[in-house]
Amino acid sequence: MSELPHPFESQRCIGTVTQVGPNSVRANLPRAGENGSRLHHGLRVGGGEVGEFVVVECDELAVFGRVLDVRLPERERLTVEPSLGSQDEVHPVGAIQLLATIDLSEMKATPGIGRYPRLGGRIYSAHPELVRWLLADSASSKDKPHVLHLSFACLTDDHAVTLGVTPEQVFGRHCAVLGTTGGGKSWTVARLLEEATQHKSKLILLDATGEFWRLDSECVRHVTIGEGPSLPDTAERVAFPHSDMVESDLFALFRPNSQSQGPKLREAIRSLRLVHCCDEMADDNGNLIKRNAEREPIESAFAEYAEYVESPRSPFAVNVLARQIREECIWPYARNSDYRFGDSNQQDEGYCLPLMMRIESITSSSDYACVFRTEGMATVADSIDEFLEDESARLLRISLQNVPFGNNAREVVANGIGRVLLDKARDGNFREQPLVVFLDEAHQFLNRTIGDDFLRVELDAFGLVAKEGRKYGLSICIATQRPRDIPQDVLSQMGTLVVHRLINDRDREVVERAAGEIDRSAAAFLPTLGPGEAIVIGVDIPVPMAIQVRKPTARPDSQGPNYQVFWAYPKTISASSLPNEEFGIVGMSQFEEREYELPNGDVVDGITCVLQFDDTSFEVGEGTVFSCGDFDWEVTTIDDFDESITVKRV
Repeated sequence: MSELPHPFESQRCIGTVTQVGPNSVRANLPRAGENGSRLHHGLRVGGGEVGEFVVVECDELAVFGRVLDVRLPERERLTVEPSLGSQDEVHPVGAIQLLATIDLSEMKATPGIGRYPRLGGRIYSAHPELVRWLLADSASSKDKPHVLHLSFACLTDDHAVTLGVTPEQVFGRHCAVLGTTGGGKSWTVARLLEEATQHKSKLILLDATGEFWRLDSECVRHVTIGEGPSLPDTAERVAFPHSDMVESDLFALFRPNSQSQGPKLREAIRSLRLVHCCDEMADDNGNLIKRNAEREPIESAFAEYAEYVESPRSPFAVNVLARQIREECIWPYARNSDYRFGDSNQQDEGYCLPLMMRIESITSSSDYACVFRTEGMATVADSIDEFLEDESARLLRISLQNVPFGNNAREVVANGIGRVLLDKARDGNFREQPLVVFLDEAHQFLNRTIGDDFLRVELDAFGLVAKEGRKYGLSICIATQRPRDIPQDVLSQMGTLVVHRLINDRDREVVERAAGEIDRSAAAFLPTLGPGEAIVIGVDIPVPMAIQVRKPTARPDSQGPNYQVFWAYPKTISASSLPNEEFGIVGMSQFEEREYELPNGDVVDGITCVLQFDDTSFEVGEGTVFSCGDFDWEVTTIDDFDESITVKRV
C-alpha cells in the first residue's frame, strides 16, 4: 500500500464493530452525531453518513464496505429533540454492508468477504484515493504498468478524484447503461464514446433519435439512413437496401397475416429469385408465369438453382413482388393434367389481395426509399466496410432518425445492421481489432416479435450479439430507460451495468435479477441518484460503486421543449417607458439605418438603436441577440417612429 494512503489512519477512524453478520456488521458510530463533517489533510471525512464508503480493520486485511443506515438507540431517541431543552451526549449506531476484501500486503482486492472482522474492530472512513484505486487500479499489476483507462467519472463527493475503468472492465463482457429520462444516460454514452476515441478503438453507434450528432472530430464518421433532416452537415446519406435483408426481415415489413398469405409470399420470392438467375423465363414485366404452364421446365430450373433460390440473402426484383404473388394464386395442378400448373384460384387471390396492396404501398412510398429505391446510393454495409478499413476512423455513427416507424421499418433495419455485424464477427473480422456497438434506445430493438400465431418473426440479431459476439471480438453496449423491456437473457449477459436513477419498481427488480453483485440494499439508492450520478456494477469491478459521470465535451441533443421560450409572448419596450426594471434598460437612443453584424457573422443593413444599461451600452438591430435576466433575447422589430423595440426569448 506504499503508493496509496494507509487505510487505517487514526484521524479517519469513525467507530468500532459491535455485531458481525454474514454480509454486514453493526457498529458504534460516535462521530455520526456531530454537527457537520470534519476535514483531514483538506479531504472531507463523513464520520458515518449513509452511503459513505468505509474500511474495517481485520489483521493484515481491510474489509471494504458502505454505510447503509445510521440511528440512535431507542432510549436516546428524544435526546436530540431541541424542544426538550439541553441535549445529552448521543451514541449513534449503524449498519455497514461488507462488499470486498483488500489484501494490504499484495495490494489486491477481491469481491466478497475473505475474512470476517472481529468484535471491537475499528472502522475508518475510506480515503478517496483508496476508492479510486479499488475501481480503476485494483486489477492492475506491476507487470502491466501501461494499462489503458477510460476516465469517464469521478467520486460523487469529491469531483477532483477521477475514476477510470479499463476497456476490458466496461466492454469486455458487454455493457448496459440504464436510467430514467433525465438521469444522465445519454451523457454517459457520450462520455464513454469520447474517452474510447482517444485510443485506437473501433466503435459503431446506432443513434435512434439523432441526438449524438455533436460527436464531431476527424476520427468520427456520420451516416444517415432515410430522407429528412440530417446533422451534422458532413453526414453522408446512405441506404439499407432490401437485398441486404433476409427473408424474415421482409416478412416483418410486409406482415402477411393469414395462413395463405405467408406461403404465397414465400413462393413469390422464390420465383423472383429464379427469374433473377434465368431471365429468359420471365415475361415482359419480369414475372414468372406459372398458370397453365408445364411443370417440368420450372421444377428443373428450381432444382438447378436451388442454392441461390433457397438462400435467405439472395436478391430479387422487389418492384414486381405484388404481381408475382398474384401469379402464385393458382391451383397446383391443371384439371385434366398432372404435368401442368392449374388455372387461377380466385379464392386465394382474394385472401392475398390485402397483402398485394400493402406491398405496393410500402415499396412505392417515399418513406421507404432507403430500402426499396436505392439505385446509385451507398449502403450501410459499404459504410461499415469503409470504416473498418480506415485506420484513422474511430467511431461510425449511424443515424436512424429518418427511418420510419411504420410497418416496423426501424426495428427491421436496426436488426439487419446487427445481423451484418454478427456475420462479420463470425467470419473472424474482429478478432484482432475488437468492435464495440453502442445501441441507443435499445428497448426499441430488443425483444421484438412481429406477426401473429400463424407467422411470427423474431428480431433477435442483437440478442445473438449479446449471447455469442464476445468470443468473436464483437461487444455491445446498450442504453435504455426501460430495463423491463429488455429480455432477461440479454440483460443477464451484460457484464457491466452503469445504473442511473431508476424510479419504477419493476425496472429496479430487473436490475437486481441481472446483477448478482447488487442486492436490495444497493438498489435502494437508485431512486435518489442525482443527474449524472450512477452506480457501476460489474463482474470485473470489485464492488458496486457510486460515481458521478463527467460531462461530455459534445453534449447529446436530448433536451425536451423549452416552455420558457416557446410559451413566452414577445415583449415591446418603448423609449417613453424607461427605465425598464425587468430588463434593466435605462436609455434607448440613436435610431438610424446602418450596417451591423448578426450573431452568425453576417453583416446586414437595417434600423439600429443603442440600448443603455446602468453600467454599459451597446447597439442592436433586428436579429441581434443579447443576454438579460438569465435569458437570451432576440430583437425581432425596431420601430424608429415609435422609438421602440420588440424582443422574444431564445
